[in-house]
Amino acid sequence: MPDNRIKNIIRISFFLLLGIGFIWWFWSKLSDDEKEQMWLALKQADYIWFVLSALITVLSHYIRALRWNTLIESMGYKTGTKDSFLAVMGGYLTNLAVPRLGEVVRCGLLRKKTGIPIEKSLGTVITERAVDLLLFAFILLAALAFEAKTILGYVKGNMNINTDKLYVLSAVAIAVIILCISVFLLLRKRLGSNKIFVKLAGLFKGLWLGIKSITQLKRPVTFVVCSVTIWLLWICGTYTIFLSLGQTSALDFVQAMTTTVTGAIGPMITPGGIGLQPAIFAEVLLVYGISKPVGYACGWLCWTVSQIGTIVLGLAAFVYFASNKKKS
Repeated sequence: MPDNRIKNIIRISFFLLLGIGFIWWFWSKLSDDEKEQMWLALKQADYIWFVLSALITVLSHYIRALRWNTLIESMGYKTGTKDSFLAVMGGYLTNLAVPRLGEVVRCGLLRKKTGIPIEKSLGTVITERAVDLLLFAFILLAALAFEAKTILGYVKGNMNINTDKLYVLSAVAIAVIILCISVFLLLRKRLGSNKIFVKLAGLFKGLWLGIKSITQLKRPVTFVVCSVTIWLLWICGTYTIFLSLGQTSALDFVQAMTTTVTGAIGPMITPGGIGLQPAIFAEVLLVYGISKPVGYACGWLCWTVSQIGTIVLGLAAFVYFASNKKKS
């Protein structure tokens, strides 16, 4: 038990320090003039749009709870939307401290009120993650396709890279990926006892089973619509933040989609995306002619919007479930 606690402390400290490191790294790259520009952008922002973005973000979490209910129903259980919504928020709050622990915590909170076994509800979370990952990949590819001309133009004009060479490098990268997959398939029997292989195979199997289980849902259409709506609301949340700043107000929905999906990489690496998500926003918005300080300010506004609801409703969730006895 003590060993596990030490490991958890080390893991939490590592991810928090990583996030703080990203903040320091990006901040140190800004000149004094750029820092002033960033603070000025934050001061002049229209915070009515900020509030609207916060409400949109909370709505996306509510839709996630509705989607979770469709998975729970497929197992023969029923739960109120309030219970599943607050369990989701409690999980999100936990993830700010310990990445990925929130998935287990939200299942535990739901069990406290409804009696649904954790091992069963945890299976539904795996399905959710599989679908989210699939949609992330699809939207990222769509964003790159829509913005290919702009991105290539930026690369050519600012990075001294010949676009012909870029096409060659892309083709080589695709060829390497195909080769790796082919080797993986050919040698999978020989690699069956390899620990890394077993973990990867288990991951892909879990993702596939999660996606496949959608066909067994009682309301598959509702599940798909909710999944797409969650991403649309995230993009709308970014777009409303764009409208809050004069320098980004002319950006369109597709550009908000590109920024949102690339920014989503942040929470995959640091707790809640702290430090990394704003830095990604700043780098992406450079492609659209937005100065780095303003892009950084925009990123911090988006990050703050996502955390406000998580902290307030997450704390409310723990109070709510603490006041309810576990069902037998």
